[in-house]
Amino acid sequence: MTTERRNLRSPAEVRTEGDTVVMRGYAYRFNELSLNLGGFRERILPGAGADSLQSRDVFATFNHNNDNVLGRQAAGTLRTGEDSEGGWYEIDLPNTTVGRDLAELLRRGDVNGSSFTFRVRADGQRRATEDDPETGLPVREITAMDVIEVGPVLNPAYPTTDAALRSIELCLGVTLALEIESETEELAEIATGDGEPATEPETGEDDTRKNARALARALTTGGRN
Repeated sequence: MTTERRNLRSPAEVRTEGDTVVMRGYAYRFNELSLNLGGFRERILPGAGADSLQSRDVFATFNHNNDNVLGRQAAGTLRTGEDSEGGWYEIDLPNTTVGRDLAELLRRGDVNGSSFTFRVRADGQRRATEDDPETGLPVREITAMDVIEVGPVLNPAYPTTDAALRSIELCLGVTLALEIESETEELAEIATGDGEPATEPETGEDDTRKNARALARALTTGGRN
């Protein structure tokens, strides 16, 4: 299955145990509807990632950067699991520049988002029996997934790859129009404050492209669960 990524805007707990700084947060919460992810909304059901969090060598990074590794399940520096609220993770932050800086940013409240990378298992998704009453959009329910990576992020957003959308289309029985990946450079500039969202789509764009650009801007500038 295709790798996907989701984010949750939620503060993390930071505490000191001896010489170790420990952070704890939630990568996802159960039964909470996401934003519009490009023609559908999504919820994760209890138990969806429980087996994976116990059996996989999950690793933690800051901002999904493999150069900013924070912990790993196999090394005992990352612990994960599910409780009644959702999928949690706990990291013994490393005594590195990234680890020390992150601890301070968390204490200050500058970093208040978490993210996780996952793959939906075969038969691990379904369309909810009822569409979202607020928007009328179909709702994708995730019942089983493999969690690959967790960790804090500075700027939560909701990227979805085209390949993942094709899988979701089959589950929902709808056609989804989204081209987030083509907006990568613009989104990066907006996220770092170096650019502003375009106020108007480019001349000559078709409706699909216009919708994709509008969604990209909305998710980048205001994404929250």
